Amino acid sequence: MDKRRIVRRLLTAQGVNGFGDGLWFSIWAIYLTQIRHIPAGSMGLAMGIGGLVGLLAAVPIGVAAERRGPREVLCTVIVLRGLAMIAYVFVGGFWSLLLVTTLFSAVQSSGVGVRVTLVYGLMPAEDRVKVLAQGRVVQHIAYAAGAGGAMLVLASGQPSVFVVAVLVDALALLATAALTMIVPSVPPVPRERRRSGTQALRDVPYVSIMSTTALLSLCWALLATGLPLWIAQGTRAPLWTAGLAVVVSSVAIALFQVRVSQRSVEIPAAVRATRISALALAACCLIFAAVSWARSPLLATCVIIGGMAAHVVGELYYVSSRWGLSLGLMAKNAEGQYQGVTASTEAAVVAMGPALVTSLVTGLSEIGWVILAGLFVLSAAPVKALTRRATRDTFRAAAGDQPSTHSVKA
Repeated sequence: MDKRRIVRRLLTAQGVNGFGDGLWFSIWAIYLTQIRHIPAGSMGLAMGIGGLVGLLAAVPIGVAAERRGPREVLCTVIVLRGLAMIAYVFVGGFWSLLLVTTLFSAVQSSGVGVRVTLVYGLMPAEDRVKVLAQGRVVQHIAYAAGAGGAMLVLASGQPSVFVVAVLVDALALLATAALTMIVPSVPPVPRERRRSGTQALRDVPYVSIMSTTALLSLCWALLATGLPLWIAQGTRAPLWTAGLAVVVSSVAIALFQVRVSQRSVEIPAAVRATRISALALAACCLIFAAVSWARSPLLATCVIIGGMAAHVVGELYYVSSRWGLSLGLMAKNAEGQYQGVTASTEAAVVAMGPALVTSLVTGLSEIGWVILAGLFVLSAAPVKALTRRATRDTFRAAAGDQPSTHSVKA
């Protein structure tokens, strides 16, 4: 199949999925508490436990992608996620919510790694990061559209409208699975070349690199949780600047993600991108801390915009470096489980991020922002040495990566 058609189908599937995600993640808290009448405390506990338990599935599902083929496993994962979404219509308490959320989280976090594995198998080496970046752009645009639809759902307040929205998300997931099935299939790893199912977990340099750089994903909790709370409690900036920050971030991703990512394909460039990301995010935290000193709403808003500029740089380079390092340092014939490790380390930080950022920002104010800045810098500090150690291993993907032979079957 022509490469352009493959990319078009991959991006269309990700766009449909992004719309559903934007719809669901904009309404889920209100839906569960006000429509399904689950107490907020129980909801938070069930979602937290379910999310953490779900992380355990990423590596086994990655191994399955090697054994059965990433396209087939990704479609299965997406269908299961759609069924879990339908099950949210029937949850009525803590235990049912915990059960559904565990399934939903398991297939959600696993799907991220399997999709990267699929792109890795379909695309030439020089196009992989570009296609991943294009997918992220499409996903953000579609996510914004889904969030716009969620505004109509929230404005209606009708239980039936919420239920329809949940079912629309489920249909979007099933459509994503159908679209994914029409891209070529990447052959499974032949039995004689398969590695141990625990290869990635025993790869200490790789796990260390993915774990430490995953701390940079706190940038998302910083934007979604920390900044709005800080604006409301510690600054003179108007509350609408929190929404402005999200808009600025989304527009910047759409404009620059592909361009920045193409600079981080090689491992040395990805290491540099990690340092740039850490320093930019640390600068962002220090700028946000300084907002409390601004004596007028206008000045406070200007300082926040300056901090957002640094945040955008940090986020763009973090995502790019993550792709460059994870793709370049994988072991041959074990791509699925390696991407499972990558996905699970990031998902763990994303799950714990809101609580950590909230406690630092609301509990320690400016000092909390300084601590966050320090965490970002520390997360990038060992990456160069760990990468140097990892690249001595000849089994890694970068050691003998060739342009894709397009050994796929329709």
